[in-house]
Parts: sequence; structure tokens; C-alpha cells
Amino acid sequence: MEISMSDLKAVFFVRDFLGNKLYRERKRLSSDEKPQGRLIEVTCKDGEVIVGSTTGYDPKRPGFIVFPVDTKGNNIKAFIVSNAVSKVRTL
Repeated sequence: MEISMSDLKAVFFVRDFLGNKLYRERKRLSSDEKPQGRLIEVTCKDGEVIVGSTTGYDPKRPGFIVFPVDTKGNNIKAFIVSNAVSKVRTL
């Protein structure tokens, strides 16, 4: 099935497809963690907030990869579509 980029917010690479609705993803690094790349907070147009590191954010590109700070969460990484983003903040 072909899906247009304009129809996407992101593509999430997950550990499993069920996930855990009760799990609350951590949005901050612990004091001993060091991210590769820049630590950013991405606010999507639908209100979802994703906190993670990136080495390739450029708002002029169609999208970028983010590695969430919570390494125990279900999301391993996400390709976020730039047009679905309302704000990116460097932390």
C-alpha cells in the first residue's frame, strides 16, 4: 500500500505492536545519560510531544529521525514528518 507523506505524522519503529497503554514514557534524560546529537522536544500539530535526540534535524527537509530519551519505552526511533510538526525546541 502506498501512503503519501502528507497523510503521515511519523513512522514509529517499535519493539512490539501491542505496546503498553499504562506505561508513561520518560521525557527527561537521567544525569548519567548523554545523547548522541542534539536533544530536542518536538511538538506535533496533534499535540503529541516527543523528546529525544537527533543528528539530522533540518526544518527544510521532509522529515528527521528522533531517538526517544526513554530507552525502555516501546518506541525505538521515529521518523517525524516535518509538515506534521508545530514546534521544535532544543533542550
